[in-house]
Amino acid sequence: MLSTKIVAMVASVASLAAFAGVGTYTATSANAASTVTSTASATSSGTRDSYTDTVGNATFEAARQKYGLAKDMKDGATLHAFEWSFKTIEENIPDIAKAGYTSIQTEPIVKIKDNRKLGTGNWYLNWYYIYQPTDMAIGNYVVGSEAEFKSMCKKAHEYGLRVIVDSVSNHFTSDFDVIADKWRNKNYFHEDKQISDYNNREDCTQHKLTGLWDLNTQDDTVTQGMADLLKQTVADGADGFRYDAAKHIELPDEVFGKQSNYWNTILKNGAQYQYGEVLEDANVREADYANLFWNSSVAGGGITDSSYGHEVRNGVQHGNLSASHFTQHNKVSEDKTVNWVESHDNFANGEANIPQELSDEWIKYGWAGVTAQKNGMSLFFDRPYKDGGTYGTGGKGTYGNGSGPFTENSKLGDAGSDLWKDPEVVAVNHFRNSMIGENSNVSNCGDDLCLMVERYAGSSAQDGVVVANANGSAKNLAGTSTKLANGTYTDEVTGSTITVSGGTITSGSVNAKAIAAFSNKTRSEKISTAEAYPNKGTIPGTSKKITLRAYQATNTTYTTSDGQSGSYSDGDVIKIGANAKKGDVLKVTVKGTGADGQAITHTYSYAKQGDPTYDPSDGTQSPCDKYCVTYMQKNGYNPDTYIDSEETDYEGGSGVDATGVSISGDGVSNGKVSRDISSGDTSLTLKATVTPSDASQRVTWSSSDDSVAAVSSEGKVSLKKAGTVTITATTSNGKTATVTITVTGEAPKATNVVYAAKPSNWSKIYAYVYVDGSTNNAKWPGVEMTAISGTDTCGQSGYYYDVPDNLASNAKVIFNDGGSQQVPGANQAGISYNGGTVRWSGSGTTIESVTCQTLDVPVSSVAVSGSGVSNGKLSLEKGKSAQLSATVNPSNATNRTVTWSSSNASVASVTGTGYVSAVKAGTATVTASAGGKSASVRVTVTDPSSSQRFSDVPSSAWYASSVDWAASNGVVSGYGDGRFGPADSVSRAQMAGLLYNLAVKEGDAKAVSYKTPKSSSFSDVPVSAWYAKQVSWAAAYGVVSGYGNGRFGPADMVSRGQAAAMLRNFARYRGVSGSSASASFSDVPSGAWYASSVSWVVSNGVASGYGNGKFGPSDVASRAQAVAMLQKLDKLTASPASSSSLSISGDGVSDGKLSLARGGTVQLSAVNVPSGAPTVTWWSDDDAVAVTGTGLVIGVKAGSGVVHVQAGGQSAVLTVTVK
Repeated sequence: MLSTKIVAMVASVASLAAFAGVGTYTATSANAASTVTSTASATSSGTRDSYTDTVGNATFEAARQKYGLAKDMKDGATLHAFEWSFKTIEENIPDIAKAGYTSIQTEPIVKIKDNRKLGTGNWYLNWYYIYQPTDMAIGNYVVGSEAEFKSMCKKAHEYGLRVIVDSVSNHFTSDFDVIADKWRNKNYFHEDKQISDYNNREDCTQHKLTGLWDLNTQDDTVTQGMADLLKQTVADGADGFRYDAAKHIELPDEVFGKQSNYWNTILKNGAQYQYGEVLEDANVREADYANLFWNSSVAGGGITDSSYGHEVRNGVQHGNLSASHFTQHNKVSEDKTVNWVESHDNFANGEANIPQELSDEWIKYGWAGVTAQKNGMSLFFDRPYKDGGTYGTGGKGTYGNGSGPFTENSKLGDAGSDLWKDPEVVAVNHFRNSMIGENSNVSNCGDDLCLMVERYAGSSAQDGVVVANANGSAKNLAGTSTKLANGTYTDEVTGSTITVSGGTITSGSVNAKAIAAFSNKTRSEKISTAEAYPNKGTIPGTSKKITLRAYQATNTTYTTSDGQSGSYSDGDVIKIGANAKKGDVLKVTVKGTGADGQAITHTYSYAKQGDPTYDPSDGTQSPCDKYCVTYMQKNGYNPDTYIDSEETDYEGGSGVDATGVSISGDGVSNGKVSRDISSGDTSLTLKATVTPSDASQRVTWSSSDDSVAAVSSEGKVSLKKAGTVTITATTSNGKTATVTITVTGEAPKATNVVYAAKPSNWSKIYAYVYVDGSTNNAKWPGVEMTAISGTDTCGQSGYYYDVPDNLASNAKVIFNDGGSQQVPGANQAGISYNGGTVRWSGSGTTIESVTCQTLDVPVSSVAVSGSGVSNGKLSLEKGKSAQLSATVNPSNATNRTVTWSSSNASVASVTGTGYVSAVKAGTATVTASAGGKSASVRVTVTDPSSSQRFSDVPSSAWYASSVDWAASNGVVSGYGDGRFGPADSVSRAQMAGLLYNLAVKEGDAKAVSYKTPKSSSFSDVPVSAWYAKQVSWAAAYGVVSGYGNGRFGPADMVSRGQAAAMLRNFARYRGVSGSSASASFSDVPSGAWYASSVSWVVSNGVASGYGNGKFGPSDVASRAQAVAMLQKLDKLTASPASSSSLSISGDGVSDGKLSLARGGTVQLSAVNVPSGAPTVTWWSDDDAVAVTGTGLVIGVKAGSGVVHVQAGGQSAVLTVTVK
């Protein structure tokens, strides 16, 4: 349960509470036995695809493999760089890769509440503000700027590492007044009500988490804002996300007043790994959240397994390594979990006094037990430097006021404890990376102070074991039972060995209070560092403290540019800048010798600022340094401030003059940007970068023509009309930069518009709009209204005026000619106006609300007809032709121009007049389009020539007609040398291709529209392979499956038993159940996995036995046999609808179609469900449409999609258009 702490602190606790193809999340409702399916589709065009950009990039892969890091992020270990800055992370990236971490997890990177405790950068009362966003923009004072984030990600990728960003997507800060202007709107947040019952899903997800403003996750603006932020983060280089307080955001099937599309929108961001902080409780739906994140990721995602971590800490805190503490995955499968010994919340909020009692030694034992196993991603929380049980910090009972166990031996942004690179921790990481995919066994070696984690695959080259020995003496492992193969295994840490024979360790031991990682895959990286912290900043006071750090390094020395030098030990503190003058740049250089003999050198720079001076003109200090004492009215100290003249480097102003400024932003290139505003894209954001980076000057923005484009104080540009404008950024000391914006097109109509007909005796017409006499649109006579052509019913009025938003409520309007004529008359109040679109007729003192309707008549439908066309199909012989015609409805539609196209002109070509020519055997779709509507005809071209089109297929052969059928229908082709190869074997890739071609021949919509994925689901199926699309389709729809070990075996030959199973699966896919009669063969045991499939193909006439009572299930299928079976199968599956009475009904459903407004819902029903059908399954094939497991269809966004229902082997579809 949530502990009651100060509001800010609970922000960090948060809750206790794409790519190729379309993924789905399936959830089982807590109060219904229904299946909920919601799409989580591929990322939109232009979004960075993290998986392709990393694992699909040869340079990245070379680096990843060099350091032996996991291919899939879920299989690796992640370093949680708690409160590290981007600069700090970047400096440590080479060592992080050496240490075997697959990923790095950062803190939240967006703008946050600024409470830097007078700029000291201390942890006390400050650490948790990183979890209090104020804006959806990247960069904050703890982690650094967006530019630094990009640089850090780039460096990480160079070393084969990936980056996970902590996303606070549930809430903003508790201080409403500091929220950015754009978001300071209470419509963007749920009601101002605290959660009272964390086990009530509506209360838990729709109300405030202990004071924090809860984002309105049903609001489209909030949803799109968060989606844009996450996409930008991925574009900048992120590869994954942790979602803070995820259980406080409703699941897609939870409707509390209004449908939420939040998760289904924001998760489509291009990241490859995503997981949610879902702290367990009585009614959390952990498995559903796990599925949501798993299906929104590539190769795995999931949720935090908080109860597992609690059980681990329950063991190590009390000095017990019983295996039972390390195997308690209760709520979700272990591969969908994120596991830790402790999290930042456990540590900083003092769970059960663990931070004080849990030492580095026992953290390492816990890490060994968690990470050596085969489970989900492991997360190593890096405590702040010299904080926690080993250092005796954080006395009991000190929590509840935000203090935490902090000793202030480091600052926010510094690297934390060195434990993450301890040789034993590193060895466990390397062990995990080398054992991916292997079995796992956790046991104790003699007592509860010795833990073993074995990984095994059947050979000494692959197997290994991690042993954590907490005993005060060495542990002799001889006689210990093991699952390891016979052989000798070496410990990466010490080089000692164990020997295994016959399932027993026969010799070897582990040192006292030590961890050993025995395998034959050890790595030799040694990590040594010499550093100084803070590693950036200024010297705004009299001097600055620098902490010198060293780890596994010798001969460590330092020098400073102000004359100091000497040797140092880890943790020594020096002061610099006491005698420096304003503008001086002081440098600190540290050196050392690494454990493997390499030289280490780092240099850090700090700029000296001026001392504070008093300016009586404004009562402030200059420079803007925040370390002055603040007084209250009664001459007392502000209780939340204090004096610190030495440590003020985390404040906002620096006193350093700007030497230059540059502008970047949306689409800016070489100082120019162009934007067409016709689509409604009427804004862009510019960013000014001042050099040097620590300059204190503010930037102001200006526009050369506000009527074309205006710019806000934050660089947000509002594009108004076509033209060219210059935007200028100016620093307070006069440095400037410009960008030229060319605006084209016409912006969509405003939402608050007044239309008017000009009285015949007026030469001009003005609109004077005011509110209570104090606010108006312009001085009298107001703004001249703009003439407009009659392109719609509103435009026929003749004139219009776009009313500013601040005048669209409780306002008055007076129409006048700019002279003496006005309506209402002189000294009379104006006509009441409360926003929206209204019209004044040119007389009278009333205005009426109107809906502007286009005068164009849209096309409602297109139909194709022609000689030989029946049920949307046309058959032609090679060389023949047919004239098609298109009928556009209604007859008075504005755009009646018809365009013709063919999906495969090499099979059937079509002219601009609809004249179709049959070119060669195969199938093609000919489409007629007009006014955004279309209709198609499926054209099948056959070759009437002799079946001896192939030199090795005599016309008398039993399979000749089948070969001719398959070739004529584009199901199969020959070798190119005139042969067919009827006796040749069929590979698994070829069989997938044949079945895919058959589906296309039968006009199956899912096959016809299927796209080749950007990444393959099988390790042995490259996306560039000719069969990649066919294999992916077959696997996606259960027609042909892989081997279960990540391989498909494309070159493996297909047996007759396997072919039977594939053919039956295809029939199921096409919604055909067929006969279930049994068939008996002497070589088909009743318990064989393929027995039922053999019976099915035989009883349905798809295949037959040899005539001697045998079927030959192990015999390799030939090409002739394959096409013969496919021809017979086609007779069953070509028109599956004829064998299915299942259909879909619901309000508005007509002729298999339904129109929905965006956000609208309709309850659908499956009609004529076969009796005895165990389940009714619903799904959608496009993210414009979502459907729940009960058939509730939801219009997500403009577009169209097909809703499917399947029951008892039958299926039906409904085309849904969202407007």
